Amino acid sequence: MSALVDKQTEWRSKVATAALGLISREGLKGASLRAIARELDSTTGVLTHYFRNKDELLVFLLETIMTRLAEIMAQAAVGTQGLERLKVMMLAILPTTPELITIWRVWLAFVGAALGDDGLIEEHKRHYVNFKAFLREELTLLQATSEIRSGLDLDFEAAAWIATFDGIGANMIAAPQSYSPEELETLVSRYLKNLES
Repeated sequence: MSALVDKQTEWRSKVATAALGLISREGLKGASLRAIARELDSTTGVLTHYFRNKDELLVFLLETIMTRLAEIMAQAAVGTQGLERLKVMMLAILPTTPELITIWRVWLAFVGAALGDDGLIEEHKRHYVNFKAFLREELTLLQATSEIRSGLDLDFEAAAWIATFDGIGANMIAAPQSYSPEELETLVSRYLKNLES
C-alpha cells in the first residue's frame, strides 16, 4: 500500500512540475489536459486516472504552489527572529529565482482565470485568508515583544502587507523588471519602518 501511495505522490509531483512549466510559458488556456499529457510524454487517460478533470488539477497546482512557498519561507526564517524573520520570509518568496518566477507567473495566470470562475475564486479566497492569518500571527508576536507599535490594526496591516508584496511581485513579472537584492531589501525595510515602535 505504501509503495502505491509513493508512486501516486511521485506521479502527481511530475504532473505538477510539467503543468506549472506549461502554464508559466503559455498561460492556463494553453494548459489543457492533452497538452499537459504531451509534456509528460503520456496520455490524457493516464492523467485523468489521477485527476478527474482540469479543475481538480488546477486546485492541486494551487495547493502545490502554496505549500512550496511555505517551505521557502520556513527555510529562510531558520535562525532569525523578530522583524528580521518577517523580512527574510517575505523577501524569500519574491520572484528572484527561476522557480519563483514560474510560481509567480502561474499565480498571476490563476488570478486572471479566476474572474468568472466561482470555484477558482473560492480557492483564491481560502489561500488569501490563510496567508493573512499567518501574517497576522507573525505581527501579533512582534507586537507582544514591542517590536512594532501597539494600537496597530493587525488585520489591516496583514492585508496591506499582502497587497504590497503582490504589487512588487506582479510588477517584477508583468513589467518585466528586476530589482537588485539591495533595492528589494530597501522596499521591504521601508514598509517595516512604518510598523516599528
